[in-house]
Amino acid sequence: MSNSPGILKNKKFLIPFIILLVLIFIFILYILESRFFLIGKILHPAYTGINNAFSNNYPGYSPDYPESADYTDNDEDIYNKNYPETIVYCDYYTWHNAQNWQRGYSDTPVLGFYDSLDPKVISEHLKWARDYGIDVLKIEYFPQLDESIINGIFSADTGKTYLCLMYDSRLRFENTGFEKPPYDFDNPEIKKTFMTDISHIADTYFWRENYFKINGKPVLWIYVTRDFTGGFKETIKEVREELLKKGYEVYLVGDHVFWNYKFYGIRAFDAVSCYSAYAGRPQNAALFAERLKFLYMAWKNAAAIAGRDFIPSAIPGYDDTCLENERKSLPVLSGTAEDFNYQLEVIKTFLDPVNISPGLTQASVATFNEHQEGTSVEPSQEWGFTRIEQISEVFGNN
Repeated sequence: MSNSPGILKNKKFLIPFIILLVLIFIFILYILESRFFLIGKILHPAYTGINNAFSNNYPGYSPDYPESADYTDNDEDIYNKNYPETIVYCDYYTWHNAQNWQRGYSDTPVLGFYDSLDPKVISEHLKWARDYGIDVLKIEYFPQLDESIINGIFSADTGKTYLCLMYDSRLRFENTGFEKPPYDFDNPEIKKTFMTDISHIADTYFWRENYFKINGKPVLWIYVTRDFTGGFKETIKEVREELLKKGYEVYLVGDHVFWNYKFYGIRAFDAVSCYSAYAGRPQNAALFAERLKFLYMAWKNAAAIAGRDFIPSAIPGYDDTCLENERKSLPVLSGTAEDFNYQLEVIKTFLDPVNISPGLTQASVATFNEHQEGTSVEPSQEWGFTRIEQISEVFGNN
């Protein structure tokens, strides 16, 4: 018998060899998933089957649905449903004016190059939201937009369409002098800016009747939390405590879902989602839906383990080439109405019952009217109504 110490007989090399094999295996899986989306395609049918088996046990619409939101004229219809009511958010922008249209645009609204403060425009937007199944307009926020938000859409009769804010931390911190992420919350200026702004949001917006709440909790989205570092979790805990003193128990949604899988930050929020997971490929909305399958499976399960909610999001397209003179643009994400419909159907398989109101699920669409990045579902000369129609096709009307 040979006494030669082969690589598998020598314990000194065995563990590194096993680690190397595992790393090679993970790398191969990464290549398969990132290039061909095979893992997501293979696992998604089984995931969907298991998810449907559990969701068939829903007792119906929860009696503790948001008192501030009247989703139907017939309450009995709500309680007779054997599936959760889906709240559809859609990102909304209030900075449209002549100056911003001159920066460029990727599609042309059927309403023309409007001003966000025009009551007729706001009225038409709210009508379309009602007609095409958008429950909550999620409004981009940083303090410089207060005037256009308060004097614009928050002053309108929004009816059964509700409003909430998405705190745009990236633009806010850029305007404060921090040009690039990450945003270190151990920096006193970043922490103070964040805490002051959230307190201002509570004082200025949470008390309004048309501000969206779940079980009395104002819903606030926070953009690019995946770029937060340092003591951001401790800061968010402090923010919650300060808001409680004002009488608000807030429902925070972190824009945390992305391809870097920073799961450690989930517990800081009540829910995690993403504004958009598009990072340059694939360049087709239907194929992009295939890529989302694995991402959303991973994040939804991570959120469940952490005891937090997961909110899937969709995007109809992307084209920011009109801004190439200001920044490097991403490859164009194209798609037909059918492609966007397929993406929404995929998103629908990831709906997650809200922990504090199990009769509700949530989904998000980017965007209603971001015309400079070509993500808008607002009726346009190029798309007509084909994008916005897909929302009601998949999720139903209000």
